[in-house]
Amino acid sequence: MKGNAKKILFLEIIFILFASLCIIFGIKINEYLLSLILFAGFGASIYLIGFKKDKIAKNKKIIITVAVITIAILFLTYAIGFIGGFVRSPYTKNIFGMLMNIVPVVLIIVPMELLRYQFCSEKNLINIILSVVVLVLIDIMYSMSFYDFIDNFVLLEFVCLIVIPSISKNIVMSIYSKNYGYAVTLVYTLILGIYEYIVPITPNYDEYLTSIMNILMPLFNMQFINFYFRKRERKDSRDKHIGSKIFITLCVLFLIFLVCIYSNLFRYWVATIASGSMSPTIEVGDIVVIDKWYADNPSELVVGDVLVFKVKNTLYTHRIISILEKNNNYYIRTKGDYKDNAEDSWVVVKDDIVGRVEYKIKYLGLPSVWLHNLLSKGA
Repeated sequence: MKGNAKKILFLEIIFILFASLCIIFGIKINEYLLSLILFAGFGASIYLIGFKKDKIAKNKKIIITVAVITIAILFLTYAIGFIGGFVRSPYTKNIFGMLMNIVPVVLIIVPMELLRYQFCSEKNLINIILSVVVLVLIDIMYSMSFYDFIDNFVLLEFVCLIVIPSISKNIVMSIYSKNYGYAVTLVYTLILGIYEYIVPITPNYDEYLTSIMNILMPLFNMQFINFYFRKRERKDSRDKHIGSKIFITLCVLFLIFLVCIYSNLFRYWVATIASGSMSPTIEVGDIVVIDKWYADNPSELVVGDVLVFKVKNTLYTHRIISILEKNNNYYIRTKGDYKDNAEDSWVVVKDDIVGRVEYKIKYLGLPSVWLHNLLSKGA
């Protein structure tokens, strides 16, 4: 490891220790203090190794491409609103209010990306890996001030919405910073950091889909850049990247598949069975594929169908034992298949119906059940 790389390593270790202590002891850092800390770190890096000027002119096409891709992906995410609807943005839209929201974000993003550039400037693998660790810890440290960790479910939400997307983003941004400089990462993070304070509406999708989108966006971006700009390299060089390209593509496709089946925005949806009330037909940990078309067409349901429905915001999967139609209204009685089950005490009406079970996939949902049980015990 060269001298400058060692100096960067020293600075990264200081940041890791600082952020870790803040996280462990629950010390909350506001945006202005965080900005000062990041600018101080950037200044320290200049003192230690100097500052290499970014080759913005050389990477101009990549910078523009990243901006266009990022905006295009945002448009695609907003297209989901035409399925699930839109909600009004909670942020004020007058000029002064917008500036009050945007300025702190810019004051964090700019020194963060400049500091990342310094961490990655020596192109040392250890420095680059630690740059991801540092910036993920900083994201966690800052975001903790917006959460009240009253139970393990809040912790799980924090991991899904903040930690995992932060890992995805920072891996891609550190690769960009190493290969193309700070201008590319600044463009990407500034667009994503300020758009929500400008756009008056936002798609109405849940936390799960939000997490998936935040994980997917940097991966899509990197895959697109690799596809269009790596092809200029020599063929043998491209061959070295074929394995990583295939891996990233498969990950992206898998995540898209998860969005489609778990988001509840499409006709087919999946749910994990968490109780034994339908045993032996459907066991705990099985995943069921649900056709939501039947929620709008209850007349097509028949006795013996396995129905998914809600009672007081609780989801049930039980078999239909009788259907009564009166004045175009449907009254459905249900019962679990487990031998000791009695007939359900409620009557299911159209508004309660989620859909009909079409298929089951055995055991695939067991990790979800185990995690839920573990969190419930710790809550």
